[in-house]
Amino acid sequence: MKKSVLFFGVVALVCSCSTPKATSYSYSEYKTISPTQSVMYTIPLLADLDVAKERITYGERINQNISTLTTAEVEALALREKETVIANALRANNADVLVAPNVSIETDANKNLVIVVTGYPAVYKNFRNITKEDEWVIDKVNAEQSKEKEKNVKHIGELFKKK
Repeated sequence: MKKSVLFFGVVALVCSCSTPKATSYSYSEYKTISPTQSVMYTIPLLADLDVAKERITYGERINQNISTLTTAEVEALALREKETVIANALRANNADVLVAPNVSIETDANKNLVIVVTGYPAVYKNFRNITKEDEWVIDKVNAEQSKEKEKNVKHIGELFKKK
């Protein structure tokens, strides 16, 4: 009985080794908006996107010292807070969406994350039901989606082609 208790004690000691703590973190991202996002609807609805001419920059410092966190915890924190900072940037600029967003996440001297978002704030306006003159939009979206599917099918076919 003593041998098994000793064995489990050694296993527990070995398994309880701490994971390395993060000392700094850096992350950059660039996205474009996708005009082909699909929504369930009964009547197609269109809207104009009024994009600002000036690029905005919005940043926030996250008051949590990352040196006590693991790398995985820092990444989870950064991704969660990134969405909050983007939402705050939109709210601060009375925007619905950020066109061509660029996200930069760095660590400051106090080991806190600093998240900076840049992009063009845009507002959806002039919502309307689709008309006969607007049908080209649906045709264009369908054509783009068809091209993408065709490209993917060709790529998959190339993977299975015998050499």
